[in-house]
Amino acid sequence: MTSRGSSGFHSSIRGADPTDTRPTGGWRAMVLLVAVMALIIATLDVATPADFQARALLGLVPIVVALLAPVSVTAVVTGMLICVYVGLQAVAPLPTSGSWDLLGPLMIGTGGLLGVLIARRREEQRARVQALTDIAEATQRAVMRGLPERFEDLRIADFYQPAARAARVGGDWYDFQPSPHGVRAVLGDVSGKGLPAVSASAWLLGAFREAAYHEERIEEVARRLEIAMQRYSAWTRITHDEGLTDAFSTGLLLHFPPTDPECVDIVNFGHEPPLVVTADGRVHTPDLPAGLPLGMGTLGAAAPTVARLPFGVGDTLILFTDGVTECRDADGTFYPVRERLPRLVSPRGAQESPEALLGRLAEDLRAHRYGPPSDDAAITLLRRTAERAGYENEADAELYEYRHKEPDDTADTAVQGAATQYATDMRFLECASRSISSTKASA
Repeated sequence: MTSRGSSGFHSSIRGADPTDTRPTGGWRAMVLLVAVMALIIATLDVATPADFQARALLGLVPIVVALLAPVSVTAVVTGMLICVYVGLQAVAPLPTSGSWDLLGPLMIGTGGLLGVLIARRREEQRARVQALTDIAEATQRAVMRGLPERFEDLRIADFYQPAARAARVGGDWYDFQPSPHGVRAVLGDVSGKGLPAVSASAWLLGAFREAAYHEERIEEVARRLEIAMQRYSAWTRITHDEGLTDAFSTGLLLHFPPTDPECVDIVNFGHEPPLVVTADGRVHTPDLPAGLPLGMGTLGAAAPTVARLPFGVGDTLILFTDGVTECRDADGTFYPVRERLPRLVSPRGAQESPEALLGRLAEDLRAHRYGPPSDDAAITLLRRTAERAGYENEADAELYEYRHKEPDDTADTAVQGAATQYATDMRFLECASRSISSTKASA
């Protein structure tokens, strides 16, 4: 199994290394800046009357340098400027050179001291920003982990653009989970924005990773996601935490049955239906029954229907969130992904890599968008291939390979049902007299 990350069209926020001593723009730009400023001041000093002491303006150069360079560079430039001043005094001494022999270097030194303080303050702020960036990236890796580029007979490519440029996570969530019962994938969009939406998506992703691996039936995975969404809302009400007390999420849950490699099972939780690109390049929208979004199961509606679609070699599934369809141009027109995609698909169809198709779709989306993104946007491509990627070792194969099990008709049905409900007990919600401490243990 290939463990390298998928296409990774994430917008990077990685800052510069806080230990890097290179000036902003590079050494060449810094040397050129200092040389030009010093040359202009020296020329002005020589060309103007003696009573106009322009060489004192050299004290401003370290302050300008401090805006671009670290402390050490600012200090070195200050020392060099003092040498330039002394040289100018030797070549063209001022009429009042006795006082300016000390006052001039003192002014440059004062400018250099201010420059050093400015550079130090800037470096401290840069280090704090870098620390926050590292935390954001650690959160991103924990919540939105990287996906493999290949797994068994599937190729994967993903795109994620948070609405907040300084963030790496948002209310859109997606993942890919192999299991002994077949490969599962999910993509969804939590209501709301900001940290509460991130928290809700983390709950759903955690529930999906466990349920998708352990549960044999996709209906049970769907049920576990519904309970996870309800538990999140209940927990925010119990703890009075900053969150979405009535959160819900649309989503698509996919199951690739190993016993039928020409099909895919899809559960639609009130989400935009996916697009299918066939092996010969045709694009169509499958007819999927839509259920209620996750978190609305308490309304008493029937469980979402599992729909089985043909999905053969060379076919591609494109899942996306409403950050794609609701992306607006300068005129306020939504991005028509279902009309634009056929023009982006190569006539070669399955011969084109999913990464290339996703790259064109992402660039077309950016070209359509006017201004910064107003909502998180996520796209996942899944392509069925004729080749199957192997595993690195036998232990990995033992974890993920499909293992056919004959049904045990003698097993106790009640025991079998209970075995599928671990970690989904919501009895604390039915017992209002229980204490907060006990509900924490249950959740």
